Amino acid sequence: MTELPTGAPGPRARRAHRTRTALVALCALALVPAAVALGSPAATAAAPRPLATEPAEPAPATPHPGTPGTTVPQPDITHQVDPKPTPARPKAVVTVGDGFLAGEGARWAGNAEGLKNNGGVPRELRDATDRTRSAGVALEKIYTADCRRSDAVVLPAGDAGRHLNIACSGAATEPLSRPVESQEAQLAQLRKLATENDVTAVVVSTGGTDVRFTDTLATCADAWKDNRYCSTDPAITGPAGERTAAVGEKVAKAVQAVRAAVEGTGSTPRIVLQSYPLPLASGEAPATDAHDENSWDRWSAYGCPFYNRDLQWLAKDIGRALNAEIKKAAKAEGADFVELGRLLEGHQVCGSQPRQTTFAADGTVASPDPAQAQWARYVPRARVQLPADEAREVLHPNYYGQQALSHCLTEVVGKLTATPDQPATRARCVGAADRAPQQITVAYGG
Repeated sequence: MTELPTGAPGPRARRAHRTRTALVALCALALVPAAVALGSPAATAAAPRPLATEPAEPAPATPHPGTPGTTVPQPDITHQVDPKPTPARPKAVVTVGDGFLAGEGARWAGNAEGLKNNGGVPRELRDATDRTRSAGVALEKIYTADCRRSDAVVLPAGDAGRHLNIACSGAATEPLSRPVESQEAQLAQLRKLATENDVTAVVVSTGGTDVRFTDTLATCADAWKDNRYCSTDPAITGPAGERTAAVGEKVAKAVQAVRAAVEGTGSTPRIVLQSYPLPLASGEAPATDAHDENSWDRWSAYGCPFYNRDLQWLAKDIGRALNAEIKKAAKAEGADFVELGRLLEGHQVCGSQPRQTTFAADGTVASPDPAQAQWARYVPRARVQLPADEAREVLHPNYYGQQALSHCLTEVVGKLTATPDQPATRARCVGAADRAPQQITVAYGG
């Protein structure tokens, strides 16, 4: 057996040494992560440097438009061309109110002379003044069925717009807001028209029905037939005066209602308030017919069953007073005002200047030119009671009178709408003997 050298480790010692060496190595390896975590110099040197820029996140894949649950991308519309602009509304002028604007009486082109001391008008003379006969115009063309709006009421308004007439014969101030027969209330019609059109002006005729103007005229005609004055009868003058004094407030409210009807429609029209044409002569010489006041010819032949004294009262205390109240209402409401009291001057019933259709010396029919004719329907004397429709026409402007009114309003409305920002204006339309309806005088101011 060979002996080992003295001091050299034996096999057991060598195994133990190797074991200790391995344990030391394992411990050293175990300490490295701890050193890195504690920020030791060795760990800092070994740490990687951060990137200067974070990598961009990849964009999600665009799904196929047909994939369920996906949204199809929409086109960019921010730069698309605007749609075509809405066409401008047509301009229009609207007339509202009673028979003086509806055109009551326009069936007749002048008046025919009746038979003296006998009554009645010969058929040939009646036919010469009745437009259904003389001009061959059907009655349903002259008057509409419900409101008797006439074809004679025409306003060729030019730049002011087309004319739309919704006036209704017999309409008072309050019924402007109520239906008449099958017709919708005028204010409701006006609002629709102001929405559909650019309404540049609304012409209003109202107040006469409230005062019962034509009823008072008829009452005075009845008084003449009974050989008495109406102008001295308190039972007639009292109520007539009270109605006239109260009408201004009603007219003012009507103007307010018209203005409210167009509010918010996009239309900003001029409100034009007109007064009333006075159909009878003044009762004063020389303007009034000089025929015997107490002769039946005054009615039978000339259609003037009135005393001169009563004519003066009707002209001054009723007609002029009514128009004065309307003028005050227009001023109070800031409306334009058209004075029509003298529109028929020189052509009034009972006047000494205008002529009637008569028989010539050879028996043919002789009709005066419009410049010499009467412009209001007279009070015809008939052997039988007048039909209701003809009774309504009495003492309203006839065909020539309506032509004069249309000429007046065309001139005034055209001027007002041409300068829409000017203050409220007063206009006057005045007729004259021997002058045609288109030759009336129009003046402004005052």
